[in-house]
Amino acid sequence: MDAYARKGRLHLPVRRLTAVALVPLVMLGATVTTASAAPAAEPARPKAAFGLDATTYRDVTGTASLAANVKTEGFSVRTSPSGQTAVVDSSMASDGAVSAASPHFVDLAWKTYSVKARYTVVRGDTVLAELPAGSTSFRDTTAVPGAKYQYRIVPQLVGNTAQARTFGLQVAVPAAKRGQSDLTAMRALAAARAEAAAAAATTTLTWQSFIEPKRLDAPVIGNKAVCTYGKGYTFGGDNHGFDWRSSSYRTVANALITWKSKKVEGYTDIGATHVYNKKTGKLVEKRTASGSDMKVRKLGSGSGYVDIRMVTHATNPFCKKELPNAIDGALQFKIRSNGNWEIRSGNHRKMPSHYIYIYNGGKVTDVYKAKAANAWCLAGSGLAGCQLADLTGYRGGYK
Repeated sequence: MDAYARKGRLHLPVRRLTAVALVPLVMLGATVTTASAAPAAEPARPKAAFGLDATTYRDVTGTASLAANVKTEGFSVRTSPSGQTAVVDSSMASDGAVSAASPHFVDLAWKTYSVKARYTVVRGDTVLAELPAGSTSFRDTTAVPGAKYQYRIVPQLVGNTAQARTFGLQVAVPAAKRGQSDLTAMRALAAARAEAAAAAATTTLTWQSFIEPKRLDAPVIGNKAVCTYGKGYTFGGDNHGFDWRSSSYRTVANALITWKSKKVEGYTDIGATHVYNKKTGKLVEKRTASGSDMKVRKLGSGSGYVDIRMVTHATNPFCKKELPNAIDGALQFKIRSNGNWEIRSGNHRKMPSHYIYIYNGGKVTDVYKAKAANAWCLAGSGLAGCQLADLTGYRGGYK
Protein backbone atom coordinates (compact mmCIF):
# COMPACT_ATOMS: atom_id res chain seq x y z
CA MET A 1 0.00 0.00 0.00
CA ASP A 2 1.34 3.44 -0.90
CA ALA A 3 2.10 5.84 1.90
CA TYR A 4 -0.47 8.58 2.28
CA ALA A 5 -1.03 11.60 4.47
CA ARG A 6 -3.95 13.74 5.57
CA LYS A 7 -3.83 17.13 7.22
CA GLY A 8 -2.52 16.50 10.70
CA ARG A 9 -2.60 12.72 10.25
CA LEU A 10 0.15 10.55 8.84
CA HIS A 11 -0.26 6.84 8.07
CA LEU A 12 2.55 4.83 6.54
CA PRO A 13 2.90 1.09 5.81
CA VAL A 14 3.61 -1.00 8.91
CA ARG A 15 2.87 -4.52 10.06
CA ARG A 16 1.39 -5.12 13.57
CA LEU A 17 -1.71 -5.17 16.01
CA THR A 18 -3.12 -7.00 19.13
CA ALA A 19 -5.79 -6.51 21.72
CA VAL A 20 -4.98 -3.87 24.28
CA ALA A 21 -4.94 -4.90 27.93
CA LEU A 22 -4.71 -2.25 30.63
CA VAL A 23 -4.38 -2.63 34.42
CA PRO A 24 -3.49 0.14 36.89
CA LEU A 25 -1.08 -0.31 39.78
CA VAL A 26 -3.70 -1.42 42.25
CA MET A 27 -4.48 -4.51 44.23
CA LEU A 28 -6.76 -6.73 42.17
CA GLY A 29 -8.27 -8.60 45.12
CA ALA A 30 -7.32 -11.40 47.46
CA THR A 31 -9.32 -14.24 45.94
CA VAL A 32 -7.19 -16.76 44.09
CA THR A 33 -8.85 -18.16 40.98
CA THR A 34 -8.07 -20.83 38.47
CA ALA A 35 -7.70 -20.08 34.74
CA SER A 36 -11.45 -20.70 34.46
CA ALA A 37 -12.04 -17.90 37.03
CA ALA A 38 -13.66 -20.28 39.56
CA PRO A 39 -12.57 -19.90 43.21
CA ALA A 40 -10.06 -22.52 44.23
CA ALA A 41 -7.83 -23.45 47.11
CA GLU A 42 -4.23 -22.33 46.78
CA PRO A 43 -2.44 -25.14 44.89
CA ALA A 44 1.20 -26.09 45.11
CA ARG A 45 2.77 -24.20 42.22
CA PRO A 46 5.46 -25.66 39.98
CA LYS A 47 8.63 -23.61 40.15
CA ALA A 48 9.64 -21.49 37.18
CA ALA A 49 12.93 -22.58 35.62
CA PHE A 50 13.54 -19.36 33.70
CA GLY A 51 14.40 -16.23 35.68
CA LEU A 52 15.82 -12.85 34.69
CA ASP A 53 19.17 -14.56 34.05
CA ALA A 54 17.57 -16.75 31.37
CA THR A 55 19.54 -14.95 28.66
CA THR A 56 22.71 -16.59 30.03
CA TYR A 57 21.32 -20.13 29.77
CA ARG A 58 22.58 -22.52 27.10
CA ASP A 59 21.65 -21.25 23.64
CA VAL A 60 20.02 -23.88 21.40
CA THR A 61 18.41 -21.46 18.93
CA GLY A 62 19.96 -23.19 15.93
CA THR A 63 22.43 -22.31 13.20
CA ALA A 64 24.66 -19.28 13.66
CA SER A 65 22.81 -17.20 11.04
CA LEU A 66 19.39 -18.06 12.44
CA ALA A 67 20.51 -17.37 15.99
CA ALA A 68 21.92 -13.98 15.05
CA ASN A 69 18.76 -12.89 13.25
CA VAL A 70 16.48 -14.10 16.04
CA LYS A 71 18.48 -12.69 18.94
CA THR A 72 18.69 -9.27 17.29
CA GLU A 73 15.00 -8.86 18.16
CA GLY A 74 15.38 -10.28 21.68
CA PHE A 75 14.25 -13.87 21.05
CA SER A 76 16.19 -17.11 21.51
CA VAL A 77 15.67 -20.77 22.39
CA ARG A 78 17.50 -21.69 25.58
CA THR A 79 17.93 -24.57 28.00
CA SER A 80 17.88 -23.89 31.74
CA PRO A 81 20.30 -25.44 34.24
CA SER A 82 17.51 -27.89 35.16
CA GLY A 83 17.40 -29.12 31.55
CA GLN A 84 14.15 -27.47 30.44
CA THR A 85 14.00 -25.68 27.08
CA ALA A 86 11.84 -22.73 26.05
CA VAL A 87 11.56 -19.74 23.72
CA VAL A 88 12.97 -16.83 25.73
CA ASP A 89 11.76 -13.28 25.04
CA SER A 90 14.34 -10.94 26.55
CA SER A 91 13.19 -7.82 24.70
CA MET A 92 12.03 -6.32 28.02
CA ALA A 93 14.98 -7.53 30.08
CA SER A 94 16.35 -4.00 30.40
CA ASP A 95 13.04 -3.00 32.02
CA GLY A 96 13.18 -5.95 34.42
CA ALA A 97 10.96 -8.62 32.86
CA VAL A 98 11.50 -11.83 30.85
CA SER A 99 9.15 -14.52 29.54
CA ALA A 100 9.85 -18.07 28.42
CA ALA A 101 7.41 -20.42 26.67
CA SER A 102 7.45 -24.11 25.80
CA PRO A 103 4.56 -26.31 24.64
CA HIS A 104 4.12 -27.32 28.30
CA PHE A 105 4.44 -24.09 30.31
CA VAL A 106 4.96 -20.34 30.32
CA ASP A 107 7.45 -18.84 32.78
CA LEU A 108 7.36 -15.17 33.77
CA ALA A 109 10.15 -13.44 35.70
CA TRP A 110 10.46 -9.87 36.92
CA LYS A 111 12.46 -7.52 39.10
CA THR A 112 10.60 -6.65 42.29
CA TYR A 113 10.56 -3.14 43.72
CA SER A 114 10.63 -4.43 47.31
CA VAL A 115 11.30 -7.70 49.11
CA LYS A 116 7.95 -7.15 50.84
CA ALA A 117 6.05 -6.63 47.60
CA ARG A 118 3.36 -9.12 46.62
CA TYR A 119 2.23 -9.54 43.02
CA THR A 120 -0.90 -10.55 41.16
CA VAL A 121 -0.47 -12.44 37.87
CA VAL A 122 -3.19 -11.80 35.29
CA ARG A 123 -3.67 -13.49 31.92
CA GLY A 124 -6.10 -11.61 29.71
CA ASP A 125 -8.84 -10.73 32.19
CA THR A 126 -8.29 -13.76 34.46
CA VAL A 127 -6.40 -13.59 37.73
CA LEU A 128 -4.09 -16.62 37.76
CA ALA A 129 -2.46 -16.14 41.15
CA GLU A 130 -1.82 -13.89 44.13
CA LEU A 131 1.84 -14.46 44.97
CA PRO A 132 3.53 -14.23 48.38
CA ALA A 133 5.96 -11.44 49.26
CA GLY A 134 9.34 -11.75 47.60
CA SER A 135 8.09 -13.64 44.52
CA THR A 136 9.93 -12.80 41.31
CA SER A 137 8.72 -15.56 38.99
CA PHE A 138 5.62 -17.57 38.07
CA ARG A 139 4.90 -20.65 35.98
CA ASP A 140 1.61 -21.01 34.11
CA THR A 141 0.91 -24.68 33.31
CA THR A 142 -2.59 -23.98 31.95
CA ALA A 143 -1.34 -22.21 28.81
CA VAL A 144 -2.53 -23.90 25.62
CA PRO A 145 -0.02 -24.76 22.84
CA GLY A 146 -0.52 -22.46 19.86
CA ALA A 147 -2.27 -19.75 21.91
CA LYS A 148 -1.21 -16.14 22.33
CA TYR A 149 -1.61 -14.41 25.69
CA GLN A 150 -1.23 -10.99 27.26
CA TYR A 151 0.11 -11.35 30.82
CA ARG A 152 0.25 -8.60 33.42
CA ILE A 153 2.31 -8.75 36.61
CA VAL A 154 0.66 -6.26 38.96
CA PRO A 155 2.23 -5.13 42.25
CA GLN A 156 0.04 -4.93 45.34
CA LEU A 157 1.32 -1.63 46.64
CA VAL A 158 2.89 -1.39 50.10
CA GLY A 159 5.46 0.95 51.62
CA ASN A 160 7.59 3.06 49.29
CA THR A 161 6.12 2.39 45.83
CA ALA A 162 8.18 4.86 43.81
CA GLN A 163 9.81 2.03 41.83
CA ALA A 164 6.70 -0.14 41.51
CA ARG A 165 5.71 -1.14 38.00
CA THR A 166 3.13 -3.28 36.28
CA PHE A 167 4.78 -5.47 33.65
CA GLY A 168 2.89 -6.35 30.47
CA LEU A 169 4.18 -9.31 28.45
CA GLN A 170 2.92 -10.79 25.19
CA VAL A 171 3.60 -14.52 24.97
CA ALA A 172 3.07 -16.98 22.10
CA VAL A 173 3.03 -20.65 23.17
CA PRO A 174 4.88 -23.07 20.84
CA ALA A 175 2.88 -25.95 19.34
CA ALA A 176 4.57 -28.89 17.64
CA LYS A 177 3.00 -30.05 14.39
CA ARG A 178 2.59 -33.72 13.58
CA GLY A 179 6.02 -35.30 13.19
CA GLN A 180 7.73 -32.19 14.57
CA SER A 181 9.78 -32.15 17.76
CA ASP A 182 9.20 -29.58 20.49
CA LEU A 183 12.65 -28.11 19.87
CA THR A 184 11.93 -27.64 16.17
CA ALA A 185 8.61 -25.99 17.00
CA MET A 186 10.29 -23.62 19.44
CA ARG A 187 12.99 -22.67 16.95
CA ALA A 188 10.34 -21.98 14.32
CA LEU A 189 8.33 -19.83 16.70
CA ALA A 190 11.37 -17.81 17.78
CA ALA A 191 12.23 -17.19 14.13
CA ALA A 192 8.65 -16.20 13.28
CA ARG A 193 8.37 -13.74 16.17
CA ALA A 194 11.75 -12.21 15.33
CA GLU A 195 10.81 -11.94 11.65
CA ALA A 196 7.53 -10.23 12.53
CA ALA A 197 9.33 -7.78 14.81
CA ALA A 198 11.97 -6.98 12.20
CA ALA A 199 9.42 -6.63 9.38
CA ALA A 200 7.82 -3.47 10.73
CA ALA A 201 9.52 -0.69 8.81
CA THR A 202 7.56 2.09 10.50
CA THR A 203 4.99 2.60 13.23
CA THR A 204 2.81 5.67 13.85
CA LEU A 205 1.64 6.77 17.30
CA THR A 206 -1.22 9.31 17.32
CA TRP A 207 -2.73 11.41 20.12
CA GLN A 208 -5.93 13.18 19.11
CA SER A 209 -8.36 15.40 21.02
CA PHE A 210 -11.83 16.19 19.67
CA ILE A 211 -15.28 17.55 20.57
CA GLU A 212 -17.88 14.83 20.06
CA PRO A 213 -21.03 16.97 19.46
CA LYS A 214 -21.62 18.81 16.20
CA ARG A 215 -22.30 22.07 18.09
CA LEU A 216 -21.41 23.29 21.57
CA ASP A 217 -23.22 26.30 23.11
CA ALA A 218 -20.95 29.24 23.83
CA PRO A 219 -20.58 29.44 27.64
CA VAL A 220 -22.13 32.29 29.59
CA ILE A 221 -22.14 33.25 33.26
CA GLY A 222 -25.11 35.36 34.36
CA ASN A 223 -26.00 36.03 30.70
CA LYS A 224 -22.49 37.42 30.19
CA ALA A 225 -20.22 35.91 27.58
CA VAL A 226 -17.17 34.13 28.93
CA CYS A 227 -15.43 34.44 25.56
CA THR A 228 -15.88 36.72 22.53
CA TYR A 229 -19.24 35.13 21.73
CA GLY A 230 -21.89 34.20 24.25
CA LYS A 231 -25.66 33.69 24.29
CA GLY A 232 -27.08 32.97 20.86
CA TYR A 233 -23.89 31.45 19.48
CA THR A 234 -22.41 27.96 19.25
CA PHE A 235 -18.93 26.60 18.71
CA GLY A 236 -18.45 23.97 16.05
CA GLY A 237 -17.62 20.47 17.26
CA ASP A 238 -16.09 17.55 15.38
CA ASN A 239 -19.28 15.47 15.19
CA HIS A 240 -17.74 12.04 15.77
CA GLY A 241 -16.70 9.56 18.43
CA PHE A 242 -13.50 7.52 18.76
CA ASP A 243 -12.83 7.04 15.05
CA TRP A 244 -9.26 7.08 13.79
CA ARG A 245 -10.53 7.59 10.23
CA SER A 246 -11.98 11.00 10.99
CA SER A 247 -9.97 14.01 9.87
CA SER A 248 -11.74 16.46 12.21
CA TYR A 249 -10.13 17.22 15.58
CA ARG A 250 -9.13 19.96 18.01
CA THR A 251 -5.51 18.84 18.32
CA VAL A 252 -3.51 15.98 16.88
CA ALA A 253 0.09 14.83 17.40
CA ASN A 254 1.73 12.08 15.35
CA ALA A 255 5.05 10.31 15.92
CA LEU A 256 6.31 8.38 12.90
CA ILE A 257 8.95 5.85 13.96
CA THR A 258 11.36 4.33 11.45
CA TRP A 259 12.61 1.21 13.21
CA LYS A 260 15.80 0.62 11.26
CA SER A 261 17.26 4.02 12.16
CA LYS A 262 15.14 4.63 15.32
CA LYS A 263 14.28 8.00 13.77
CA VAL A 264 11.16 9.74 15.09
CA GLU A 265 9.42 12.37 12.97
CA GLY A 266 6.85 14.52 14.74
CA TYR A 267 3.81 16.08 13.11
CA THR A 268 1.25 18.27 14.92
CA ASP A 269 -1.83 20.24 13.92
CA ILE A 270 -4.72 22.21 15.44
CA GLY A 271 -8.22 22.23 14.00
CA ALA A 272 -9.88 25.55 13.25
CA THR A 273 -12.52 26.82 15.70
CA HIS A 274 -15.82 27.87 14.08
CA VAL A 275 -18.52 30.11 15.60
CA TYR A 276 -22.13 29.87 14.36
CA ASN A 277 -25.28 31.88 14.88
CA LYS A 278 -27.41 29.49 16.94
CA LYS A 279 -30.69 30.60 15.36
CA THR A 280 -29.70 30.69 11.70
CA GLY A 281 -26.87 28.15 11.75
CA LYS A 282 -24.71 30.46 9.66
CA LEU A 283 -20.94 30.68 10.16
CA VAL A 284 -20.01 33.91 11.94
CA GLU A 285 -16.24 33.64 12.35
CA LYS A 286 -13.38 31.16 12.09
CA ARG A 287 -10.01 31.17 13.88
CA THR A 288 -7.18 28.72 14.49
CA ALA A 289 -5.27 28.64 17.76
CA SER A 290 -1.50 28.75 17.88
CA GLY A 291 0.23 25.38 17.75
CA SER A 292 3.56 26.58 19.12
CA ASP A 293 3.18 24.51 22.29
CA MET A 294 2.39 21.24 20.48
CA LYS A 295 5.46 18.99 20.56
CA VAL A 296 6.59 15.51 19.52
CA ARG A 297 10.17 14.46 20.12
CA LYS A 298 12.33 11.42 20.65
CA LEU A 299 13.71 11.06 24.18
CA GLY A 300 15.92 8.05 23.51
CA SER A 301 16.13 4.62 21.94
CA GLY A 302 17.80 1.26 22.29
CA SER A 303 17.64 -2.28 21.03
CA GLY A 304 14.11 -2.62 19.67
CA TYR A 305 12.53 0.36 21.44
CA VAL A 306 11.98 4.11 21.21
CA ASP A 307 10.95 6.57 23.95
CA ILE A 308 8.73 9.44 22.79
CA ARG A 309 7.45 12.59 24.49
CA MET A 310 4.25 14.24 23.29
CA VAL A 311 2.72 17.53 24.40
CA THR A 312 -0.75 18.60 23.28
CA HIS A 313 -1.82 22.17 24.04
CA ALA A 314 -4.24 24.65 22.49
CA THR A 315 -6.44 27.48 23.76
CA ASN A 316 -9.83 28.47 22.41
CA PRO A 317 -8.85 31.36 20.07
CA PHE A 318 -12.07 33.22 20.98
CA CYS A 319 -11.29 33.17 24.72
CA LYS A 320 -8.83 35.20 26.77
CA LYS A 321 -5.30 33.81 26.68
CA GLU A 322 -4.84 34.18 30.43
CA LEU A 323 -7.66 31.72 31.16
CA PRO A 324 -6.05 28.53 32.49
CA ASN A 325 -8.18 25.78 30.99
CA ALA A 326 -6.83 25.15 27.52
CA ILE A 327 -6.59 21.70 26.00
CA ASP A 328 -3.49 20.44 27.75
CA GLY A 329 -1.61 17.19 28.25
CA ALA A 330 1.77 15.47 28.04
CA LEU A 331 3.07 11.91 28.10
CA GLN A 332 6.18 9.77 27.82
CA PHE A 333 5.57 6.70 25.67
CA LYS A 334 7.79 3.65 25.22
CA ILE A 335 7.07 1.55 22.14
CA ARG A 336 8.89 -1.63 21.06
CA SER A 337 9.30 -3.10 17.61
CA ASN A 338 8.26 -6.51 18.98
CA GLY A 339 4.72 -5.27 19.69
CA ASN A 340 4.71 -3.97 23.29
CA TRP A 341 3.90 -0.42 24.39
CA GLU A 342 3.73 1.46 27.69
CA ILE A 343 2.82 4.98 28.84
CA ARG A 344 5.63 5.64 31.32
CA SER A 345 4.10 8.86 32.64
CA GLY A 346 1.60 11.53 31.64
CA ASN A 347 -1.74 13.26 32.17
CA HIS A 348 -4.26 15.51 30.42
CA ARG A 349 -7.12 17.84 31.27
CA LYS A 350 -10.51 16.18 30.94
CA MET A 351 -11.72 18.26 28.02
CA PRO A 352 -12.24 17.56 25.18
CA SER A 353 -12.29 13.81 24.47
CA HIS A 354 -8.85 12.20 24.07
CA TYR A 355 -7.90 9.27 21.87
CA ILE A 356 -4.47 7.61 21.55
CA TYR A 357 -3.84 4.83 19.06
CA ILE A 358 -1.13 2.99 17.10
CA TYR A 359 -1.51 2.67 13.33
CA ASN A 360 0.10 -0.23 11.45
CA GLY A 361 -0.52 -0.83 7.77
CA GLY A 362 -4.28 -0.41 7.91
CA LYS A 363 -4.62 -2.00 11.36
CA VAL A 364 -5.21 0.06 14.48
CA THR A 365 -4.62 -0.64 18.16
CA ASP A 366 -6.56 1.53 20.59
CA VAL A 367 -4.24 2.64 23.37
CA TYR A 368 -6.43 5.07 25.35
CA LYS A 369 -9.93 6.57 25.18
CA ALA A 370 -11.38 9.23 27.50
CA LYS A 371 -14.65 11.12 27.04
CA ALA A 372 -14.80 14.84 27.86
CA ALA A 373 -15.84 15.64 31.43
CA ASN A 374 -17.15 19.21 31.12
CA ALA A 375 -17.82 21.31 28.02
CA TRP A 376 -17.04 24.62 29.74
CA CYS A 377 -13.48 23.60 30.50
CA LEU A 378 -12.49 24.23 26.89
CA ALA A 379 -13.69 27.82 27.12
CA GLY A 380 -11.69 28.47 30.27
CA SER A 381 -14.73 29.28 32.38
CA GLY A 382 -13.61 27.62 35.59
CA LEU A 383 -11.92 24.61 37.09
CA ALA A 384 -15.07 22.43 37.16
CA GLY A 385 -14.52 19.43 34.92
CA CYS A 386 -10.88 20.29 34.26
CA GLN A 387 -9.29 17.84 36.64
CA LEU A 388 -6.33 15.88 35.33
CA ALA A 389 -6.65 12.32 34.01
CA ASP A 390 -3.61 10.18 34.84
CA LEU A 391 -2.09 8.28 31.90
CA THR A 392 0.72 6.63 33.86
CA GLY A 393 0.92 2.85 33.78
CA TYR A 394 -1.25 2.04 30.76
CA ARG A 395 0.35 -0.72 28.70
CA GLY A 396 -0.50 -3.35 26.14
CA GLY A 397 0.46 -4.87 22.82
CA TYR A 398 0.07 -4.35 19.08
CA LYS A 399 1.11 -6.17 15.93
